[in-house]
Amino acid sequence: MEEKNVKEMFRNPIQIGLIVDDLEPLLKNLEEILGIGPFRVVDFPPEGADVKMIYKGEPSKFKAKFCFFDLGNIELEIIQPLEGDTVWGDFLKANNGMGLHHIKFLVPEHEPVREYLESKDIQISQMGSSVGKNAGKEWVFYNTEDLFGFALEIMNSVVK
Repeated sequence: MEEKNVKEMFRNPIQIGLIVDDLEPLLKNLEEILGIGPFRVVDFPPEGADVKMIYKGEPSKFKAKFCFFDLGNIELEIIQPLEGDTVWGDFLKANNGMGLHHIKFLVPEHEPVREYLESKDIQISQMGSSVGKNAGKEWVFYNTEDLFGFALEIMNSVVK
């Protein structure tokens, strides 16, 4: 796939992700001050689910709470890491607390984007299987914090 075509995939973000070490105060502030909420809160991975989880190239096990709210044409995701090594926990340590972690884009398939980003020396930091409404898809975080100030998250739309 041509570089120009890959770049076109980064025009319509579908999600903005925040990382926190304590969900409750943030959710309360968003709802009381901005009227954002209520959030859909889910545990990851779901109890009893066999979910692919990779951290820095190695199989991993981790747990987190995910909160979602649709802000018109973009989803707000808030993640509280609970257990295990993750890019989310790394973010909290590096930033001494909560903040903007990622912007997510939906692409048909991962391979053209992965090849393009790797040609720019951008590597995968964490990935896993999607669950719930996105079951059958994969999410992939790329290590772009030093380039953009946030991680790049990619999820495929085509399920094979």
